[in-house]
Amino acid sequence: MTYREGRIFAQFSSSLTQRPTTLGPVKIVLDTHQDTSGEELSIDFIKGDITVKKNGVYLVIAGLQINKLAGNKPHWLDSWIRINDIDVPNSNVRTVLTDPTEKDVVVTQLVTNLNKGDTLSIMMSVEVADEGLGIEAIYPDDEPKIPSIILTMLQI
Repeated sequence: MTYREGRIFAQFSSSLTQRPTTLGPVKIVLDTHQDTSGEELSIDFIKGDITVKKNGVYLVIAGLQINKLAGNKPHWLDSWIRINDIDVPNSNVRTVLTDPTEKDVVVTQLVTNLNKGDTLSIMMSVEVADEGLGIEAIYPDDEPKIPSIILTMLQI
């Protein structure tokens, strides 16, 4: 595929391990803005929202690095996309972990029309709040960091 002039793209991630301590929806914090085609997509480092600055159809892909700290019973973590603080139908994915030695990558994705001023957030919720279930940033020796989430957006 060749690059088209004016194509918008961005990649965001988080260097933070995030483990909800309450039940119910929790917004995932994105704290790193790695690459963009310009100023058409921006991140609010306080709220974790992505703000769209140009109308278009966008492909959104979010990959979460999941694990838990304790417990040996299977429990789930859900992750989905919100636009303008409204849950996007059919964007939720669920993973179930049993053992604290397990790690998994869960992907949720979406193709949607976004308008200038729209905000996009990645959400998560956990079945139990006392096992350290959540997303984990990993810092291996002599290798690149493994972010707790990588979010890619591309205008198509």
